[in-house]
Amino acid sequence: MRTVPLVMVALLLPAISLLASDITLNQTSIDHGQEREQIQLWSSRFMRINQPGNQVDFLFDFTQGVSYHIDHDKKLIQKMNWDDLEIAAKVLGERLKNLPPLIQKALGANDPPVSVVDQGSEIILDRECHKWKIVVGPATIETSNDPSVTPPVPAIPYQRFLRLHTVIGQPQTNAGPLLKAGEELARVQGLALKYRIVLPIAGQTTTITTHIEEGPIPPSAFELPSDYQMEDSGKKMLENLGVYVSHSVPVSQVQPCSGI
Repeated sequence: MRTVPLVMVALLLPAISLLASDITLNQTSIDHGQEREQIQLWSSRFMRINQPGNQVDFLFDFTQGVSYHIDHDKKLIQKMNWDDLEIAAKVLGERLKNLPPLIQKALGANDPPVSVVDQGSEIILDRECHKWKIVVGPATIETSNDPSVTPPVPAIPYQRFLRLHTVIGQPQTNAGPLLKAGEELARVQGLALKYRIVLPIAGQTTTITTHIEEGPIPPSAFELPSDYQMEDSGKKMLENLGVYVSHSVPVSQVQPCSGI
């Protein structure tokens, strides 16, 4: 067998990334002492987390830069545009600077120190994963990534997702340090097979992958229910912060994601 020159490998890597197959992860998530099973689905455009135990799913659209919180019990979908989230985080960061110094320090709002520690490696599902610990003020993220598995979504939106996704669903006071943590997280190579986040208010969550499979996922797996109500939580958040936003015609129903 002939050896492929390193230069050739470097040239081939971007193409391999573009052709990366769909990925399905079966996971166990532990939050506030409660254990639940979830399924994480990746395609070239979407990532979806299905949590059948609590009837709540999450859908991330990397093309549009939008996250969806899907509540099957209430038949409600909450939409969060990443642009709105970034604006809100910036506004909150400025306002938190006016809080008393002790509160700022507790929340990590005043330019928190950043620490990134290489913790070596560990074996998960017979795969060698690289371990990292990221500490930003009171927030801690520990992640074990398999560098041989590349998410099939575009690289730049994926890095933006890593920067923002720890902020989504967390108390707004954590926005500042979590954005900084996300910036460091975006530098980590490969897909996380184990993940732990510790926050001073929200507590800690640990997610462990129990099975990984690469192969085609039907487009229907990423469709939103067509009969659920839509709520633009990003615009609501900006309104609550007193930020002016232009209002479009309200959308009462969500169209399926496939074919957009």
